Amino acid sequence: MENQQTPVFINLLAIARYDQMPDYPIQFMTTGKLYYKNPGEALLQYVESQEDEETGEITRADISLSLSDGKVTMQRSGDFSNTMVFSSGKRFEGTYHTPYGEMDMAVFTKEAACRIGNREGSLHLKYQLQIQGNYASSNELHLEYRADPADKNTEGR
Repeated sequence: MENQQTPVFINLLAIARYDQMPDYPIQFMTTGKLYYKNPGEALLQYVESQEDEETGEITRADISLSLSDGKVTMQRSGDFSNTMVFSSGKRFEGTYHTPYGEMDMAVFTKEAACRIGNREGSLHLKYQLQIQGNYASSNELHLEYRADPADKNTEGR
């Protein structure tokens, strides 16, 4: 069963809260792949596509979430790429790579909770984001995944 790939449906809601601006929610459904390693540990991969409201250009990012009890590592690759580590009460510093240059970023995780299963699970994050040493936003991410019921490889697990 270790590292067996399971097709999954993903429902994601991300909310960014900025000072003196309306909340910026992003919600989408997509498909992805789950690699269930063992109880309490999994890798979830999917593609995120967004349309730039000003230019109409579509940006694409490959997302990889390493899920374990109490810790989530998110790797984003594409035009805008970064790695973020979320663990309740901890700060992570890294670099945000953009087509316009690199920026320092920091994430302070208020809450990181995972429910990890080989057929379904969820992830809930609350964190603050800093860019170049300045407060950027408070964020929430709520993700649920469920195995594709048509996938015969997941029956009986």
